[in-house]
Amino acid sequence: MDPALITAWATVAIAASTVIVGGATCFLIWRGIREMRRSSDERARARETAAAELAEWRDADIRRHEESMTALLALIQRTGPVAPAE
Repeated sequence: MDPALITAWATVAIAASTVIVGGATCFLIWRGIREMRRSSDERARARETAAAELAEWRDADIRRHEESMTALLALIQRTGPVAPAE
């Protein structure tokens, strides 16, 4: 066999393997970045949902507190000492 032909085929083989390995590496990096982005989006949605639920709980707590204070005030007014008649 001609040494130049062997060298040419070896060069082609090395170039092809480099392209394949490089392409596979790029593909894996792309997939990893895509998964990280998806995971980040899921965490962001979960945080938004948790924040909305917390706001609902907070609003409900405020309403219950106001209702309790109104009931307490009414109870105090009903059970307080009677003012002396003048």
